[in-house]
Amino acid sequence: MLQTLTWVLLPLLIGFAIPLKNRSLIKTVDYLLIALIYIILFIMGLNLSAIPDLWSQLQSIFGKTIVFIIAILGLNMVALLFLDKQLPFPLKQSSLKQESTWHALLGSFKLIGSILLGLIVGLFAHEYFTVPEHLTETALVFLLACVGLQLRAGGIKLKAVLLNRYGLILSFFFIISSFLGGIIAALILKMPITQGLAISSGFGWYSLSTIILQDAHGPIIGSIAFFNDLFREFFAFMVIPLLMAKYPLSAVGSGGATSLDFTLPVIQRTGGAQVVPIAISFGFITNILAPIFLVFFANL
Repeated sequence: MLQTLTWVLLPLLIGFAIPLKNRSLIKTVDYLLIALIYIILFIMGLNLSAIPDLWSQLQSIFGKTIVFIIAILGLNMVALLFLDKQLPFPLKQSSLKQESTWHALLGSFKLIGSILLGLIVGLFAHEYFTVPEHLTETALVFLLACVGLQLRAGGIKLKAVLLNRYGLILSFFFIISSFLGGIIAALILKMPITQGLAISSGFGWYSLSTIILQDAHGPIIGSIAFFNDLFREFFAFMVIPLLMAKYPLSAVGSGGATSLDFTLPVIQRTGGAQVVPIAISFGFITNILAPIFLVFFANL
C-alpha cells in the first residue's frame, strides 16, 4: 500500500513543487491533462470489452452505480444543506448570476464518448489493436503531475487553504457523508464495506478512482467508481446555479474534488468572487485526500 501511495502522491507533489509562470506552458499542461484523461478512459473502454458476458455485466454495473449515486450524493446533500443552515455564508446578491449548464455538460458527454470508443474498438478491432504494457499507469503518473502543476500555477497557498474556516468545515461534512453513503450502498448491494468506502473516496476525481480501483478490484469496480464520480460532475453543473443564492456551501460542495477545476468557473460566475476561496480550499483538500483514501481502502 505504501508503494502504491508513493507513486500516486509523488508526481502530484513534484508537480506542485514546480512553479510555472509562462502562460503558454500552463496552457500546454492544460491540454496535456485533457488528452491524458481521454487516453485513460479509452483504455478503460478497451478493458471493459474484454469482460466475459459483457451485456449482463454492464447491466450490473449501472444498477450498482445508481445505488452508490443515490446513497453518496443523497447523504452529501443532506449533510451540506444542514451545514448551510447551521453555518450561513451570506452572499452579496449583486454578485449572483445565472449560468447556462449545457455547454459545461458537453464536456462530460465527451468523456463518456471516450469510453464508448474504447469499448467499440475492443469489441470489433481487438485483434488489430494492443495497448502497451503499463500505459495506463504511466498516463496516470503524468496526469497527477499535471494536476500538481495546475494547482501551483493557480497561485494556491497552503496557509490560505488550511486557514479557511468554511473550506475546512465543508470538507469534513462532505468526506464523512461520502463515507457513510459508501457504507450504506455496500450494505445494500452486499459488497465488502471496504469496496464501498473505496468507491466513495473518489470525491468526483473519476480519472484517479477509475485506475486505482480497476487495478485493485478489476474493471467492473473501476467502472462503478468512474460513473459514480462522473455523475457528480453532471449533478454539480445542474445544481450549482440553482443552489448558489440560498445554499452556497451546498453549491460548492456538490462538485467534490471538481470544485477546484471543472466546476470552479460555474461556481465563480454564479456566486462571485466571495465563494472562490471556499471552493479552492475545499477542492484542494479533497484533491489531496482522495488519492490517500483511495489507495488505503483499495488495499484493505
